[in-house]
Amino acid sequence: MKSAILAMAISFVFIACNNEEKKTEPAAADSTQSQTTTTDTTAKSQDMDAAKVAPGLYTVAKDTMGIRVLNILYKPGDSSAMHSHPDNALYVIDGGKAEFTKQDGSKQTVDLKSGMAMIRGGGMHSVKNVGKTTLKAILVEVNRPNMAGSADMALDATKVAPKFYKLVKDSLNMRIVMVDYKPGDVSALHSHPDLAMYVSSPSKVEFTEKDGTKRVMTLDKGTVVVIPADTHSVKNIGNTHAKVVLVEVNRPQK
Repeated sequence: MKSAILAMAISFVFIACNNEEKKTEPAAADSTQSQTTTTDTTAKSQDMDAAKVAPGLYTVAKDTMGIRVLNILYKPGDSSAMHSHPDNALYVIDGGKAEFTKQDGSKQTVDLKSGMAMIRGGGMHSVKNVGKTTLKAILVEVNRPNMAGSADMALDATKVAPKFYKLVKDSLNMRIVMVDYKPGDVSALHSHPDLAMYVSSPSKVEFTEKDGTKRVMTLDKGTVVVIPADTHSVKNIGNTHAKVVLVEVNRPQK
């Protein structure tokens, strides 16, 4: 009798585990949509990682703090195998025409203009450059739960210094902000959550922290950095416009 009861118990646990695995199996999302919501951006298969599946088209610029920045470069005619991305923000440096193919075989052609920015939910696709120009972009992948963090909105840069910080996209607890300081411009004290920064125009800037500490940074065009949350003011001490693209990530780390 004891053996029979033990066998029934083992069978019940085995069946329950199988059912639970079926319930938690993630569904693929359409990565070409700008407002897709995902429940867990860490669920993408490592075997479908774009930087591994198509290393000649996607190269890792930075990978830290649950934020990864990829450089994207598709020459005319280039195409990738099927691959996946978690939730992400895209900024187009040099525009082109791309054809996205989803898992079900459906296709969508998108005209990606230079300077275009978008936030997209995680998903899987293949991509082909069907245009006549080389497509260049940066992709900021966010491997953090889609939950709002604790950014200090009272010191939000787009509100404290709207002259310099222009909000262009806000979705999935991420924001894309365009920054432009003319020579001599200085902002009031403001805050940013963790972020990825792409420098679109070279310059030299001075940061002043809350305690008055100053640091000077030379920003070279094309530089990519991932920066922890901070509060500071900024002054352009160079002779050219300081232009950068910020992808702010208001999502907590695990």
